[in-house]
Amino acid sequence: MNELQNADLPRPRKKPEQDYLYDPEEELPELRRTDTKRFPVQETQQEVPQSTLRFRKPEHYFDDTEEDIYYDPEPEEDFSYGAYEAYDAPELEQENVSDRPMKKNHVKSGKQSIQKNPPKKSAPKKSKKKSHGGGILKRLIRKILILAMILFGIYSAIALLLISKLEKLPRASRTVTSGTLDAGYVQNILLIGTDARDITTERGRSDTVLLLSLNSMTEKMYLTSFMRDAYVEIPGYGSNKLNAAYSYGGAELLMDTLEQNYQISVDDYLCVSFMGFAGIIDAFGGVEIDVSDAEAQAVNEILQSEVNALAGDDIMADFLEKGGKCLLNGKQALSYARIRYVGNADFERTSRQREVMTQIFQNVKSKAVTAVPELVSSALPHVGANMSTMDLYFLSLKAPLAASYEIEQLQIPADGTYTPANIDGQSVLQVDCSANTQILKDTIYALPEPTEYANS
Repeated sequence: MNELQNADLPRPRKKPEQDYLYDPEEELPELRRTDTKRFPVQETQQEVPQSTLRFRKPEHYFDDTEEDIYYDPEPEEDFSYGAYEAYDAPELEQENVSDRPMKKNHVKSGKQSIQKNPPKKSAPKKSKKKSHGGGILKRLIRKILILAMILFGIYSAIALLLISKLEKLPRASRTVTSGTLDAGYVQNILLIGTDARDITTERGRSDTVLLLSLNSMTEKMYLTSFMRDAYVEIPGYGSNKLNAAYSYGGAELLMDTLEQNYQISVDDYLCVSFMGFAGIIDAFGGVEIDVSDAEAQAVNEILQSEVNALAGDDIMADFLEKGGKCLLNGKQALSYARIRYVGNADFERTSRQREVMTQIFQNVKSKAVTAVPELVSSALPHVGANMSTMDLYFLSLKAPLAASYEIEQLQIPADGTYTPANIDGQSVLQVDCSANTQILKDTIYALPEPTEYANS
């Protein structure tokens, strides 16, 4: 009979975590029956072991027998859903309900507190805070590095292309000079201007002897003109003018002469023909020079007598109308640098050469990229170097930094360190070599001045 009555009941609800322990003194709710008979509850109940409680009795369970009636002490709950337990549920550990702390969802019943369907507690989830700023910064750094590598690759490709167009000149034997000025933070490159048409087969005359010095400590670039009329000792040839050294033994003998007389170390050089010099200037769009009327007339005379013929142009081409601030093309700038008989002879000639070179270096900063095609096609084939490809490449890596260096100009012999003389019918300059050596040491090889912080 019990089975039949229980079969009509709704499906049981899920059993709460703790079975209810009934208090016999608790007032029972009114039974839902047609007859209002109340069934007495036994005052002493045998405690049922926790392990045997397989399911929970539904609310107001009753039958016609005299068996004990179990009542649900929660009349406010919805009784539309049963509370049968799964028959294969694991055994529950017995727990003393009175030891539990009181909570808001507990219902007090006598001396015990019953927890009403406590929610399952889950471990708190750790909030993962995404640092969007760090990710953006990493991506930005990655893009910058990739861009830098691409630009470096392009720069290296252009530099190697330009280097490949230079004429490679062999290194000849040198005379070793002891005690020369030398330092790792200074690089000296001798620039030799010659009137030779082909620098690989002709030596020609050295019209320009200019030392380019890069001092990485002071971040300065020095352009030092060595005057051709200086009367110096040429190793193996006795005393003569400086420009005779190049005629006797080429660039190597010229470098040996500089080392022996001025105690300055120089091992590398660039040799530029007249047409190579003019081609470099044209590649950078010319140079802007303040020309006097006398210098403009001298430029036209040199164009007519020599330079236009070397270039294969009409001898009357590219004349200057008058002096003033002029944008000189390659042939005009070459003629301007060769003026000798306007002003103070060779002193002003070397000054004009340094001025043209300074303007070229200024143009390199802003027009280096646009100058590449013409440098490759017409200028660099007329330039020779005794440096290896790797040496030239490392020098090209210094170029962007050296472009920001301050440019200073020097003249050797300096004023007050020479005496004009006439020797063997030649007008020469007798030089105080030791005084000029000290000037080179104090300028080209100078170290930065100590700061106030270092002194303190």
